[in-house]
Amino acid sequence: MGLFDKFTKTFDKFGYDLDGYDKDGYDKKGYNKKGYDENGFDYKGYDKKKLNKDGYDKDGYDKKGYNKNRYNVEGYNEDGYDNKGYDNDGYNKNGYDKKGYNKEGHDNRGFSFDGIHVGTRIIFDEEGYNKKGYSKEGYNKNGFDKEGYDKEGYNKNGFDKEGHDNDGYDKKGYNNEGYDRDGYDGNGYDGNGYDENGYDCNGYDLDGYDGNGHNKDGYDRLGYDHLGYNQEGYNEEGYNKFGKNKTEVKDG
Repeated sequence: MGLFDKFTKTFDKFGYDLDGYDKDGYDKKGYNKKGYDENGFDYKGYDKKKLNKDGYDKDGYDKKGYNKNRYNVEGYNEDGYDNKGYDNDGYNKNGYDKKGYNKEGHDNRGFSFDGIHVGTRIIFDEEGYNKKGYSKEGYNKNGFDKEGYDKEGYNKNGFDKEGHDNDGYDKKGYNNEGYDRDGYDGNGYDGNGYDENGYDCNGYDLDGYDGNGHNKDGYDRLGYDHLGYNQEGYNEEGYNKFGKNKTEVKDG
């Protein structure tokens, strides 16, 4: 719309002419006669080049032909690789296909599909390892066989096939007899049945006394119970609970 038209056209009270456009040439919805808003986008959000505000067309590709993930319609990025890292010929940036072979038919260690090394022309490479990484003796570079055990029979964690280490202890720290390195079983008792404090499962030590110093009959090592009386009923001073000594009891 020209400058002259703005002043010669008739507009209604809402500011629109007979065709429904305001003085700047936009209708009530904000679009001009060509169907674009003041920012240059149509009602679907695309400009004259058919690109949205982010620069992508209706199919999701930019002016260079790449989507938001930077892949073109064939599925390749700007470097020519698909989302798995392979080019149109099926090779990655290192030159290997999905099976791990280059165009000459060798893997990254120089072995062919049938296991022949390109340099040595036998099934072992210069270091003496085959395609799977094992020597003639059956061990890999780390010294472990196919089952994961070294020449001494231990795995990378230091345990043999039975689950014991070089000292004979399992992952929980117990030997075949069920004792730990300190000589205690899962309940905390040694081979003689005593815990680290010297008490058995009933709470008595080797001499038969508990933590309070009393035996199963209730007497301490000096022969007195918790009230201070011996089996005859007398304390250290020689008196019974009635305050009488042996002589008084006999005379009484």
